Amino acid sequence: MTEGVGTAGVTAAGTETKTDAEAETEAGSAAQPGPPAGEAAPPPARPPRLYALDLIRFIAAAVVVLRHWVAIGAVYVGNHWVYAWGIAQPKHIAPFPLVAVATYGDLGVQLFFLISGFVICMSSWGRTLGQFGTSRVSRLYPAYWFSVLASIAVLLALPRLGVHRWPGTFHDVLMNLTMTQSFYGVHDIDPVYWTLAAELRFYLLFAIVVAFGVTYRRVMYFCWLWVFAAMFTQVTGNGTLNQILQPAYAPYFIAGVAFFLMWRFGPTMLLWALVGVSFLTAQSQTTPDPASFPEIGWAYPRWPMLLCLVLFFTLMALVALHKLDWVSWKPLATLGALTYPLYLLHQDIGFTMIAYLHRHLSFWPTLGVASVGILALCYLVQRFVEPTVQRLLKNGIKNSLAAMRRGDEGTPSAGRGSRSRTFLIPHQTAASSPSPSPSEPAP
Repeated sequence: MTEGVGTAGVTAAGTETKTDAEAETEAGSAAQPGPPAGEAAPPPARPPRLYALDLIRFIAAAVVVLRHWVAIGAVYVGNHWVYAWGIAQPKHIAPFPLVAVATYGDLGVQLFFLISGFVICMSSWGRTLGQFGTSRVSRLYPAYWFSVLASIAVLLALPRLGVHRWPGTFHDVLMNLTMTQSFYGVHDIDPVYWTLAAELRFYLLFAIVVAFGVTYRRVMYFCWLWVFAAMFTQVTGNGTLNQILQPAYAPYFIAGVAFFLMWRFGPTMLLWALVGVSFLTAQSQTTPDPASFPEIGWAYPRWPMLLCLVLFFTLMALVALHKLDWVSWKPLATLGALTYPLYLLHQDIGFTMIAYLHRHLSFWPTLGVASVGILALCYLVQRFVEPTVQRLLKNGIKNSLAAMRRGDEGTPSAGRGSRSRTFLIPHQTAASSPSPSPSEPAP
């Protein structure tokens, strides 16, 4: 999950939106000249926060939690299913209207991906590739590392979920710390981590745009190319391309990026076309799968999924068109900050809490105490763990990048008499390129 599940703070890419003339100018031009050789680009100014996106992110996390806790009530830990409520189907102890609503909570992941496309494009504007990578690593890993270690500690210390029957636990925990375990066929310590792999692949794809320099034109080319490449992947059934291009989730990321471009530059026919194609593709691939979740216990229909997608795209359109700019309640920033830890911690640790609480409490008190407990833990993670580890990671990565630049500055030039040519990277201008050494002829 990501920005959606696990992404940067919900802030704008600039302090204000641009006029149509300025947008057109930027759409047809390359990125601005970079800093002098050997110097890092200054970080972008801290922009205002979009509180509406904080609220939407928290809603997305809350409905995912509701799906897991109330509709399914089970978790696959290692190599076996565990029923936290002590029964196979929570609908027998929970009010059915609540179960019916919670059943569709898995669509919160799709909402996360929509938000992620918006926020990642937003946070990459004006950044170098190094700054982009630094922001992603420092945002994703602190809470994730805590989640992996805390989850396995709780599962081992409170064996209600039976993790002691999980073969190879120690090695799986070590691999999970990389966040790439699913690429190697290793169990996720917590099943919700699967969305992080989808987020990582999106980041890697968008990093191509960042490397060239993020402009309106390049982002548009990227989105339309991804649309058609995803279609080609579906037609060919190529497994490798499927893993890279993610045709099942691409419509949400692409639509999120398009919504950001609307937010920054204003709506256009091409942007609405991107959103329209993304919505039509997304709804065609969204179908109920009750056979995979017998714990739900009822054959839920498809039409509410369509309504949810309409609602999600409408909410993002309202953000993109500045119709929710009036939302400025500052406590929403705290809710937004709790979203990522809540998504990471609610399943293994949350189900452990439910398994022990429900031995002594009925349904509603168990649900209430577990909710308060998991939110309190998330607040502590957001308040104390994330800032400390993020600061260490940012400083470490920045120092590493600075060392790379110093190393490049100290690289011996070509020998006397040899001819060499300086090649510009796509977003580098002649004014920002390194000057030839005295022994080298000018290009």
